[in-house]
Amino acid sequence: MNTTRRIHLNPQSKGNLGKSFEAEFRTAWLDRLGIAWNGSDLDDRHYTFANRHPQVVRSYELGNGQESKTALLSLFRRVLKDTAPVHIVDTRAQADALITSALEELQVLDVCAEQGVRMTFLLFPTDDTESMMNLGRLFLYAGDRVDYVIVENPAKARGDLFKGSQLEKQLQDFGAKAITLPTVTPTTLLAIEKAESVAGRGLSFAELSRVEVGHLERLLAGEIQWAMQKMFRQYDAVANLFLPTDFIPKEKIVAKKKAEAQPQPQLNFGE
Repeated sequence: MNTTRRIHLNPQSKGNLGKSFEAEFRTAWLDRLGIAWNGSDLDDRHYTFANRHPQVVRSYELGNGQESKTALLSLFRRVLKDTAPVHIVDTRAQADALITSALEELQVLDVCAEQGVRMTFLLFPTDDTESMMNLGRLFLYAGDRVDYVIVENPAKARGDLFKGSQLEKQLQDFGAKAITLPTVTPTTLLAIEKAESVAGRGLSFAELSRVEVGHLERLLAGEIQWAMQKMFRQYDAVANLFLPTDFIPKEKIVAKKKAEAQPQPQLNFGE
């Protein structure tokens, strides 16, 4: 199925998983490819995403109950009228129920399908049962109407409950692919916080990686460069889950068609 635009959403309830951290690599990857993108920041406790990209990211006050539905209606009306090939939504913790309720009540996934817009859910496995149940509910709600990218973050959680689970297998059966976040040293992370404090604004990873700008000293900027390159290779490998059809590198399309043409494995238990 051809898609005209992509919406990236990380709707998971648990906080402190590295969702905003991962989004920085993804936006830098899109910029490297020269693909225009816009964003929405639903993390009304921090607004990290909007602070780092004020020119292209709009902030929303999610609130609770009816307030959240109104905010999400405004957001998705804007997104569906947008002409940028990719739209990235960064959400706050404990917002998954509000988001899925709004998606269902406003029939957002149906409208997306009618307009050729495909949504990608980014899922962050953790080591606790509550988080696993949350992932399961998201999957049961969305099914094959969205694509899935599983983001493993060794610095935050091993995801032992998820690895080898039935949920992981079902997601893989639906075409989910996994990427792994690089572990950045606490020294560099603290230096980023200091650099943003000195600058009086949020700084994108692309800015921080430029040694000549001077936000970070050479070794620390080098670590960000290393982390970006590691993530870029992974994004390239799953570009078909992040980009509209016309923006996917041609070699990925050819590989996908070859894979689809291969005969599917069949189980034969005899008679």
